[in-house]
Amino acid sequence: MSGSQSTAKKSNAAGLVHSDQFKKTLVCISVGIFSGLFIACIKLNLGWSGHKAFMWMTPLLIARFRTGAKIGTSAGGMFAAMTAYSLGANLAGGLIGFPLIAVAGGVLDVVANYIEKNKVSLFSMILLLAVAGGLANLICLVKRMFLPAGISPHNLFGADGMMSRALLYLFFGSLSGIVAAVIVKAVSRLKGDSKE
Repeated sequence: MSGSQSTAKKSNAAGLVHSDQFKKTLVCISVGIFSGLFIACIKLNLGWSGHKAFMWMTPLLIARFRTGAKIGTSAGGMFAAMTAYSLGANLAGGLIGFPLIAVAGGVLDVVANYIEKNKVSLFSMILLLAVAGGLANLICLVKRMFLPAGISPHNLFGADGMMSRALLYLFFGSLSGIVAAVIVKAVSRLKGDSKE
């Protein structure tokens, strides 16, 4: 009996590895790894809070829509954070922030699944992804409350502290969603996809 159970488990594992969703998720994980490498190796030193979201969220949203991986942004975001952290970069605030990247990716995946299921217009897609991207990046801001260093002072147009930081996180998250939506729709139209 145990021999047949282990054979069944092996066939289930083999079926999972060969499944379409698994392969699609691996593509998103690969994009996440490249995003993490980019963040770790290309230091922009902008001094703007939340700008790294543009470097991981935009490519992962594009990959998630192009592949149709249901959990692509969550999985890719985790791998982007792990890759960046392992190379000395600070994406998601290190080990404390990893779960927040998964939650942020989950928000984006839920919205992306809704968009795909309901085949929304370009304007609706831009609006939904802008809101979801802003919210997802604000979720990543929560990590600052748990870091030992706390929230460092920032200045945005004369406004100091947490409000300017939150506005920047919201801006870069929303920008990521907008850019991803426009690129996904443009590529879909160029390729003549029936996903629209």
